[in-house]
Amino acid sequence: MFAVLSRPNRLLGLALLVLPALGTAFPANAQDKLLTDFSSEEQVQRAWVTVNDTVMGGVSEGQYTFTGDNTLLFRGNLSLDNNGGFASVRTRTADLDLAGYDAVAIRVKGDGRTYNFDLRTASPRMASSYRQSFETRDGEWLDIRFPLEDFVLTSFGRRVDAPPPRARDIASFGFTLSDKDEGPFRLEIGGVKATNLNPSAETSHTSGSAAPPAGDLVNVATRAGQFNTLLAAATAAGLVEALKNSDANLTIFAPTDDAFAALPEGTVESLLQPENQDQLVAILSYHVLPSAVFLEQQVETLQGQTLNIQPTGEVKINGATVLAADVRASNGVIHVIDRVLLPSATPNTPTQQAMTLIELAIQRGVPQFNHGNPAACAAIYEVAATSLLSLHRDNLSDGDIQQLDQALDEIQSGLSASDQAWALRGALDHVYASLSEMP
Repeated sequence: MFAVLSRPNRLLGLALLVLPALGTAFPANAQDKLLTDFSSEEQVQRAWVTVNDTVMGGVSEGQYTFTGDNTLLFRGNLSLDNNGGFASVRTRTADLDLAGYDAVAIRVKGDGRTYNFDLRTASPRMASSYRQSFETRDGEWLDIRFPLEDFVLTSFGRRVDAPPPRARDIASFGFTLSDKDEGPFRLEIGGVKATNLNPSAETSHTSGSAAPPAGDLVNVATRAGQFNTLLAAATAAGLVEALKNSDANLTIFAPTDDAFAALPEGTVESLLQPENQDQLVAILSYHVLPSAVFLEQQVETLQGQTLNIQPTGEVKINGATVLAADVRASNGVIHVIDRVLLPSATPNTPTQQAMTLIELAIQRGVPQFNHGNPAACAAIYEVAATSLLSLHRDNLSDGDIQQLDQALDEIQSGLSASDQAWALRGALDHVYASLSEMP
């Protein structure tokens, strides 16, 4: 059985259940749905991420480790310096499909400190989670069950007056330490599952299935339902396939439909015309980074210019407010913003922009290749080659265009990831040399 934690004003008369250390598996129940998969380091890396107060200027350290014993170890050091004081580990956003459940259960072994268990939805509310705190006992495994109706919505650590989460809306879960007690911490997680307060409650779910993948960037944006204009623009610009590339690891600053609607009347319709495709590609590529980035201060886009990110207070990207950060996809991350970003009218000459794009692709691609990930390197080079043909075609010689087209055709012929990267790199080097000889 599980102990049930509830709000203090509910007198359930149930004590926290302390289990002997007899392993980390949950008690068997065919109606429960296992939400964690700690079977391999690859599974853990794919599903989990840490977010500490460093995103707001703090210096706390928290990281997770795959133990090899079907558990996840979250540990580090909590610091209150620079107005900090939290460390957290959470799953990437996914369609968890929890309709029909009314509780979640965890198995943990802590260090005697008080932690929070957090639930998150796909809501655009910034820095928010539904939260329940729980106490741990040093070195002892505990099974704890939380009714969904008792979770409290918080934003930036403060309670928000709102109803509890609906099971079908839950898209992520995790653990946070923010007890204002400086020093080392250690929390071992044996598992998380969806369950019911009434074990006989009917549900169509089965146990043992891990959370499904979130889908690629296009799928995640489509499911969100607020990026229809952005997706239409990406289709018109011919960028959808690049955004769906499974080997990519991109960042998209995604303007909502309302953000596009705020542009001057007729702007979107004009950009979607075939004769304005180059301008459309320039604007969209200004919203894309070639790797996953989380709230750094300055980053360079595929378009060649930089974006300035203000990481204090409301998060700003070149003046646009981030409505929701770190919306995960299988091939990158989406940050939802409230306005369309427009590059400077004359940042560089077209030739300089094309050369900068190639330089950036090589800067990002080479480390991926050298660290044993040639597929990611090839994906970065493919995005760069496609952007050159779409955005800078008028500045390329016939030979340059032929080289790029040939490389893009060649990578579709069954080459290994390494050979794809080299084929594309050869074409990019050829084009760069050609551009450098121009006046």
